[in-house]
Amino acid sequence: MIDQPFGAIVASLASKTPTPGGGAAAAMAGSMGAALFVMVVRFSRGKKANLDRDAELAAAETRLDALVQELLPMAERDCRSFDAVSAAYALPKDTDAQKAAREAAVQQGMLGAMEVPELTLGLVRAVFTAIEPVVGCVGKAIASDLASGAALLAAAAEGAFLNVKINAAYLTDRPRAEAALGRATAVRDQVRAAQAKITAAVDRLLA
Repeated sequence: MIDQPFGAIVASLASKTPTPGGGAAAAMAGSMGAALFVMVVRFSRGKKANLDRDAELAAAETRLDALVQELLPMAERDCRSFDAVSAAYALPKDTDAQKAAREAAVQQGMLGAMEVPELTLGLVRAVFTAIEPVVGCVGKAIASDLASGAALLAAAAEGAFLNVKINAAYLTDRPRAEAALGRATAVRDQVRAAQAKITAAVDRLLA
């Protein structure tokens, strides 16, 4: 999916098909936000004011670049996870045995469709964790890209959270669903706080 031209990706999001949907879009937004953070760190390295922070910046660059690579396949994983749900709903349900098998497949599919966006959400939080120690190294000329990356990552977190929430609603294993939703809510709130912190720092820098 990520190897398609951008126009094709946008067209596939607009098409009347279950996938790609919000979970895939969230993962792609997360990839772009993380990539902007990588760019910001790279521009910050080598600056006279940051020479004594280069080891920290190098570590952040390495970690962020790895997280971009982890986020890139998540859109495709999200599509595959929900395709399993669609396939389960298409199973026959003429007999009691078929109905039971279909429901089991649906529940298994929903579990996967819930777990993938939760993984995306965790990766987004990891991106904010990686950039946090070096935010003070970012200069005024690149600050808007830092804030833009943070906004994209926050949108990714919100989208991923909503996909956890909707798929959890269909699980009959309520304790498992509620546990996942609780974890996702906590991570989403942490991402919101991290984005707000970066936004405030950029506002001060550009004031």
